[in-house]
Amino acid sequence: MPFAGRRYWDERAKLTLKAVLAAVTAWLVAKYVFGQSQPYFAPLAALLGVYPTVVRSVRESLAYGGGFVIGAALAIPVGLLVGPNIAGIALVVVLAMMASGWRRLGEQASQVPFTALFALLLGGREVVGYTLPRMVDVAVGLVVGLAVNAAVFPPLFLRRGEYAVREMRETLADALGTLADDVVEPAEWRSLWQERESRLVSVQEQARYAVEQGEASLRANPRAKLRGYRLRWRDVPGQWPAPELMTMLDHATAHSRSIAATLRRLADADEAVVPGDGFWREYAELLRALGALVLELPDVPDGAALAEAEKTQCEMERPFLGPRTDAPGLWDPRKELLRLSRLLLDDLRDHRP
Repeated sequence: MPFAGRRYWDERAKLTLKAVLAAVTAWLVAKYVFGQSQPYFAPLAALLGVYPTVVRSVRESLAYGGGFVIGAALAIPVGLLVGPNIAGIALVVVLAMMASGWRRLGEQASQVPFTALFALLLGGREVVGYTLPRMVDVAVGLVVGLAVNAAVFPPLFLRRGEYAVREMRETLADALGTLADDVVEPAEWRSLWQERESRLVSVQEQARYAVEQGEASLRANPRAKLRGYRLRWRDVPGQWPAPELMTMLDHATAHSRSIAATLRRLADADEAVVPGDGFWREYAELLRALGALVLELPDVPDGAALAEAEKTQCEMERPFLGPRTDAPGLWDPRKELLRLSRLLLDDLRDHRP
């Protein structure tokens, strides 16, 4: 989910500056270094090297170059043997559309039929003489675009991801506090929780997007190397802690929402299965303790606070460990709530920064 505001427009301005620099440089290099008379494909191809992350720029550039070469390779024999007529157009479109189904081309698959048809119609039976200079333009543009993107403001979105994870942590802790209040005073809990849950889901989506963008920006990024990260094409697990923390928060959020779902179900349940006031008071205390532990992330939770939460959890579990402790019917809400809080507590206890 994209971010707006000053930071977004700052990044947009940098991307625009790089795009202008790449397009102009590609035109100048193709025209005055390689002697191309009208190198209009050079600036177009250069823009493919200017994506928000280095790794995506490389991927899209390679896909564009591959699509262009495939399209040109299809247009040349059709132009020489059939020509730019109805039969030639039909044949080249059929071949190009089939070839564009290669999944590795991704979003650049449309370049295959575009290039093939473009080369056939403009090159005609001189398609070779038309196509080869265009390949030079494309090669120059892709190289220049990638060089500019890697050398000028190579984006590194780590701080944004870390901020988003921190906001996610605080929102989850607030949601657990709301659940704790609701189990003690359930009169208006549904409307309050719906508001908290809606915000929790929204913040979670934004945080996941920011973390994924941060991970992508680390890959093949020279700036990441300068900051002590390993320069790799693929993700290196553990070198940036935000993804692992985000995964743990995702799990904790799922457990918290399951607790809320259980409480919703209890609102309409038979009184025989509804826990008593003593259970609710202890469970509210446990939820508040879990919320306090969440706020300590990404650090290892405080040992004393963790031990206190574990003690509360164990004391609440003890009456249900023996036989014949289930509530009447197939569903025991007390055990379900304690199972979910146990999962949440174990996730927090096992966290290592």
